[in-house]
Parts: sequence; C-alpha cells; structure tokens
Amino acid sequence: MGERKVVSKSNKKIPSYVPIYNMIYSDIINGFYKYGSQLPSEVELTEKYGVSRNTLRQALTILREDGLIEKQQGKSSIITYKEEKNNTVEKRINNMMISCSKDEIDAIDIDYNFGPPTDVAQKKLKIKASEVILASNVVYYVDEVPVGHAFLQIPVKHIEQLNVDLNSEKDVSKLINKTIFEIADSSVINIRIVNAEENITEFLKVGKNHQIIYIEEVLHNREEVPICRCKFYFRPERYEVTIKI
Repeated sequence: MGERKVVSKSNKKIPSYVPIYNMIYSDIINGFYKYGSQLPSEVELTEKYGVSRNTLRQALTILREDGLIEKQQGKSSIITYKEEKNNTVEKRINNMMISCSKDEIDAIDIDYNFGPPTDVAQKKLKIKASEVILASNVVYYVDEVPVGHAFLQIPVKHIEQLNVDLNSEKDVSKLINKTIFEIADSSVINIRIVNAEENITEFLKVGKNHQIIYIEEVLHNREEVPICRCKFYFRPERYEVTIKI
C-alpha cells in the first residue's frame, strides 16, 4: 500500500481567540492562576490581554472544554487545573474512585461480607464455586454528598497472603481502597455510560435512569492471575476519569 498523501486546502488565518487561549492556558499551567481560585472578570481579562469581549469568551469556552476552568453561576470562572506531581516512581494502577474525583473524598462508607462467588465472579476471577470471596459495597462522599459507588469482589485466598486482619474494619477498608490496587500489576478495563438502576440510585441518591459512568476493572498480579473484580459507578459531574496506559 502506497504512502497516503495529505494536502491542506485551507488558507484561513489562525482564529483570533487562539492567541488569547494560549496566553491564559500558559498562565494557568505555570501557576499564575492557582487551582480553586477565581479567574479575573471578563472586563479585567479583556483589558489585560487586549482583546474584545467576544474573542475572550470564545477562548474561555475552549478552556472550559479542556477542563482548565469551570463556570460558576453568577460568578467568574474558577481554576480547575491541578498540577500533576512528578513522582520518581509512578503507580499506574490506583483506586479511580479516589484519584479521579474532582474534589477530595472526605468520607467512605463500607459494607462487606464473605460468601460464595457469583457465576460472573467465578468466570472473571477464574475461581471455583466452592471458594470464598470478600464482597464489599463502598460509597464515597464529598461534603456528605455521595459521588461514587464501588462493588468489589476479592478471593480470600489472595487476601491470606497479605497482613490483613479480616475482623478489623480498618484493615479491610485499607485493603479495599488501597492495598489491592498497590499489589496489582495490570488490569483489564471496560467502560460504559449507563442509566442508574435501582440498586445504584440507592447508593448515589440519584434519580432512576440518571446517566452515570460505569467502569468494570479486573486487577491481575504479576503472574497474570485475577485478584479482584471492581465495579465502579461515577456521577459524571463529580469525576474526571483519566486512564494512563
């Protein structure tokens, strides 16, 4: 197959809002405007950058689409860009319910039990019907508002290799929200947009058929053995889900 030839027929000039977008973008990325602070008013910005109100608004629209700012009702926009920390060792797998929340999770409600695996769990986790799993429902809160729900299934045989007291709610909470992700070496992820069903509306306090982000993630260890099945339900307005491969 020959090399595809790409020809541009456009002779248009760069849109007038692009330079202003680039300037504000640069100021945000470089920390001139801090996360959580308010962007100056449109009048102040047009004077500072020397552009028309219409041109400025076009630039602000793109900045909102890119997730750098967010419009507040009756107020100027606030900065939503967070500088990513450059860690020497980057952990690829983490608990998305915590790491992808737009606001810091300040409360977690956990309910768990032990029992036989469902048919789906047997298939996904490659275990026998006679094995025992830890099954948990976890609800994540910001300012007392439920923003996400997770259902996890972990075969007890994998927990036995860890220093976890299954009679301790604190230990189980750490296992579910942190440890199981730390020991995972890879994962298989399925993402969909779904309508909230009755069991989910109960946890997230949303109306029936409210659209939510659904992610199923199966964690694997270094031997490529599945060690945990996670079902995540995100309220889309409260999360920005980023997956780095």
